[in-house]
Amino acid sequence: MSEDIKKIKDMMEFLVKQKIAERVSHLNATERKIYDLTGTIGQTEIVKSLKTAPNTVSNTWKKLESEGLILKEGKSYRKIV
Repeated sequence: MSEDIKKIKDMMEFLVKQKIAERVSHLNATERKIYDLTGTIGQTEIVKSLKTAPNTVSNTWKKLESEGLILKEGKSYRKIV
């Protein structure tokens, strides 16, 4: 990868992380915990960990995806960066 392309990539990643941090700061406490756990453990573990309903996790994931904070890959979700 050329040095210019690497610089552009690094700048884009920095800007995306800033925008995501701004959006994440507006989540309520439960949504934030679900966001933080996304990609590290599955839905069942998140439900047990947070003592919440599976629909809460599912609906939050759909909301986070629509806001551009996470991506769906198959049956799983992961954070953008």
